[in-house]
Amino acid sequence: LCLLEEINVSRNSNPIEEYAKYLQKVTSNGVGCDNDTLTNSYLRNAEQMKADGLIFIQLFGCHSVSNCYTMLREKIRRKLEIPTTALTFNKIGENLEQVKTRLGAFMEMFR
Repeated sequence: LCLLEEINVSRNSNPIEEYAKYLQKVTSNGVGCDNDTLTNSYLRNAEQMKADGLIFIQLFGCHSVSNCYTMLREKIRRKLEIPTTALTFNKIGENLEQVKTRLGAFMEMFR
């Protein structure tokens, strides 16, 4: 299904290269799943990583992933009880000051 667990995450891997490989595979094969399956994939990964919080990137125009944040946020609240936030933008590098402000406020939850 080309879900997030297919990304190699280890101390010896380069996360940017691994994510690029993942995106190439998704581009070739398609995501091929519904929002429930996709959000469950995020939830499993957050549990496995013992995440303290989750930052969700919402890119306008990417309806296959961006539309699932509300569902994901509710699942995270119910099952993991960790904070989440979403960063929304049209293109990478846009609204940097807003992103810094939102991330700063999010990080305050962990102090």
